[in-house]
Amino acid sequence: MAESNTPELWDQVWATETSAEQDRYTLALERASVRWSRIRERAGDDLSGLRVIEIGAGVGTAAALFAEAGAEVTVLDYSPKALERSKAFFANNGLAAKLVAADALDLPDDLRGAFDICLSLGLAEHFTGEQRVAMIRSHLQVLKPGGHAFISVPNRANPPYRLYKFTAERTGHWKVGEEYPFSKRELIEVAEKAGASEAEVFGESFLGSLYFLDVARIYRRLTNKPDSYDTSRIKPQKSTPLDDFAYALILHARP
Repeated sequence: MAESNTPELWDQVWATETSAEQDRYTLALERASVRWSRIRERAGDDLSGLRVIEIGAGVGTAAALFAEAGAEVTVLDYSPKALERSKAFFANNGLAAKLVAADALDLPDDLRGAFDICLSLGLAEHFTGEQRVAMIRSHLQVLKPGGHAFISVPNRANPPYRLYKFTAERTGHWKVGEEYPFSKRELIEVAEKAGASEAEVFGESFLGSLYFLDVARIYRRLTNKPDSYDTSRIKPQKSTPLDDFAYALILHARP
């Protein structure tokens, strides 16, 4: 059975140190993703000076891409170790962010209505029932009128992810706590319950989800073999008509 999500669990998840080379590679991968290109086209042409917050952020990969584009970014997490990793991640990529230690379900008052864009990449799926709605509502509450929320979650309809998750849980290799993927319909319904005035859902690259079936990658992870972090080998992801069945679904909602 998966472990309940707590700051202590996520401290364990983020305790592993990474190199500057790996952090730059991680950011380059996201920069080349269909997910980022679709978020970027909806966020507007000029991001400089916008106030952006990533909540439940881990290292803050999405926020870092906005920082590259000139936005003023804040990274929020309730795991002290995640915030330590985020500080190093931004430094390793030559970027800066404000770090906030807080629970996304109990936001400080000074964050409410303060941002143009709010994001999370892998947060809402760790909650169930009304907490799912409350988490989407938290994204909306930090936005200024007319702001944008981008909420990326695992897709219940993605076979490679479901197979990987099932296998990892059964073999004791699942380390990221309770996780319940969304359907496209549920994301829209939850957004409406949370009070969104507009909501759409789009997918990332279906082809990208095939990495869950990459036997060589899985072997390296299980045996702690080093990966190559050569950013010159990264190619822009390709979109396909199957992207609604990709690993990640992204909710774009407005307050």
